Amino acid sequence: MATVVSASRRSDIPSFHAEWFYGRLRAGCVDVANPYNNAQVRRVSLRPEDVACFVFWTRDASPMLKGIDALEGYAFYFHVTITGYGPPLEPSGLPAKEAIEKLQALAAKVGASRLVWRYDPVLLAGRYDAAWHAENFSRLADGIGGSVRHCVISLYDAYRHSDSRLRKAGILADSASGRMVNWADSQGSVVDMMQTLAEIARARGLPVSFCAEPELEHRIASENLACIDARIIRELTNRPFSVRKDKNQRSGCNCIESVDIGSYGICPRGCLYCYANRRQNVLI
Repeated sequence: MATVVSASRRSDIPSFHAEWFYGRLRAGCVDVANPYNNAQVRRVSLRPEDVACFVFWTRDASPMLKGIDALEGYAFYFHVTITGYGPPLEPSGLPAKEAIEKLQALAAKVGASRLVWRYDPVLLAGRYDAAWHAENFSRLADGIGGSVRHCVISLYDAYRHSDSRLRKAGILADSASGRMVNWADSQGSVVDMMQTLAEIARARGLPVSFCAEPELEHRIASENLACIDARIIRELTNRPFSVRKDKNQRSGCNCIESVDIGSYGICPRGCLYCYANRRQNVLI
């Protein structure tokens, strides 16, 4: 049975490690260390017959474009994150206009059916309130339009290390959690905001799905697609692959099983909210 390969939830491989990835593709395999125990290393075959699909996660896939013909014979699609926050949340991220232009260039090369726009995470803190998100999301959706197959929206999930960075930057109050969503007493306002974003997207021809947000899926009409979704992969490949739910993901995640070939702590962007921005590591 072929493997779905995630590249990567842990690091932006297309932006910063494209040459490494193509080198491993030529070698036909990659060794992946357990992120919690570097002494445990797993060898993952990258031969065409062993890969059901590559799922890439990035903010800028342009470094991959020069060598992307190496993916001929493979199924693949991209999640491209464009949030429009800018500094201080994203101290070295691409300006929104440039990020959209690069997404459009990628769509022209591989096709919109292989691209998903991620508006993720939606951080509700400080000046980033519902009105800010509605205006920001509308502006981004105007530019992205038909360059992607759908849009994924997800609320920020609090982690101790990312909350700490947000507090130091003055974005979170000392006692606050970045999640700032208590479904028992604030679900109406959160659902209203997400409903607004979904309507903005659909008005521009963009279907919407929610990432690991079952509460929203129950309340707002959506595509109900997982980020690593068997239905999308079946469109791209005829190789057999596991459709079991990935037990290693957070609660509410509907993604199917995959093998992630990235490492935490190797992305230089330094986004304050990023769960993967923690201890330093290296790709093997």
